[in-house]
Amino acid sequence: MSASLYVNGALVGILIDYLDAKQVSVPPFKKKLIELQTQERIAIQTWINLLDEVAQLTPIPVVGLRIGQYINASHTGIVGYLSSSCGSVGEALALFERFARLIYDVNSLSMTMANETVTISWGSEHVTPGQLADETAISVFFTMVQIIAGRPLYPSKINFINQMPVDVAPYEEFFNCPVSFGGIRTIVEFPAEYLNITLQNKDAKLLDLLEDHAQTLLSTLPKDLFADRLKQLLIDMLKKQEVPSLDNIAKHMNTSTRTLQRRLNDQEIKFQELLASVKLDLFNVYIKNEALTLFDIALLLGYSEQSAFTRAVKRWTGNVPKNFRK
Repeated sequence: MSASLYVNGALVGILIDYLDAKQVSVPPFKKKLIELQTQERIAIQTWINLLDEVAQLTPIPVVGLRIGQYINASHTGIVGYLSSSCGSVGEALALFERFARLIYDVNSLSMTMANETVTISWGSEHVTPGQLADETAISVFFTMVQIIAGRPLYPSKINFINQMPVDVAPYEEFFNCPVSFGGIRTIVEFPAEYLNITLQNKDAKLLDLLEDHAQTLLSTLPKDLFADRLKQLLIDMLKKQEVPSLDNIAKHMNTSTRTLQRRLNDQEIKFQELLASVKLDLFNVYIKNEALTLFDIALLLGYSEQSAFTRAVKRWTGNVPKNFRK
C-alpha cells in the first residue's frame, strides 16, 4: 500500500467522538487518537488500522456505518466549512469533488449527471482500503450531505466494490435504498433534483475566503501517483496503437473526462506536453532498434503520416528522424 495516500488527521476526531458516545474508555488508545488528530495528514494504512481497532472495541454489525454517523464539520477541516457556506447542495457537491483530496486523498472521485441522476463515484486505482474503510467513508459522505442540506436526503442506489456480505439488509436499512456489491467503482447515486436544494447557511463572502484558502492547501499537497500512472497508461496505449485521447484515457481510468481534466489542472499537468515527453522517450528506445524502420516507429508512436512524425521529432529534438540512423 502506497505511503503517499493519506486522510486528513482531523478525521480521527470522529473515532474519538464515536468511542465516547459508546462509553468505551481505553486511555492509551484515546491518547494515540488525540495525538494523531493534531496531525495534518495520516497515512491511509494508519487510518485503516485505527478503524480495525475501533471495530474490535465495538464488535457490532456494519460498525463503519455507525462510525460515520458521528461526523461533523470539525472532522473534515476546511472542506466541511466550505460546503456549509454554499448556496445549494449542487454547489456544495461540486466543491467537495474539487477539494476531496484535502479530506480523503486515496482514490479518484468523479461526479457525473445523466438521466436526472447524479453519480458520485470513487475508483480503486491506487488501493482498495477494504469494506470497513469504504463503508465508513460512504457513511461520512451520506451523513455530511444530510447535515449540509438540513434534511434527510436518501440515495437512490449505492454500490461497493467489495465482496457481498452475508447480510445486505443492514446496509439497505441504513441508506434506505438498494445496496449492491462487487462493482468496479464505489458509487452513490441520487436524484438530480437534490442539487437545487437551497442551503440555509449560505455565506458568499466566507465561501470566497475559504475557497481561496482551500485552493492554496490543495496546491501544497504532495503529488500523488496519478502522474506516474497516467504516463504508464500512455506508454501502454501507444504500444497497443490505441489513440491516447482524454476520452479514451478516462475510460481506462474508470473516471469521467471532466474529472480527468480537473485532476490534470489540479496537478498543473499539461497533457500535450506529457504525451510528447512519453513519445520522445519511446522514440529514443525504438530508434536504437535496427529492426524497426522509420515508418514502423511512426506507426508505433501514433503517426499515420510520415510528415507529421518528422515534424514531431524535429520539434522534440531539433533534428529529423533519419539523422538518428546515420
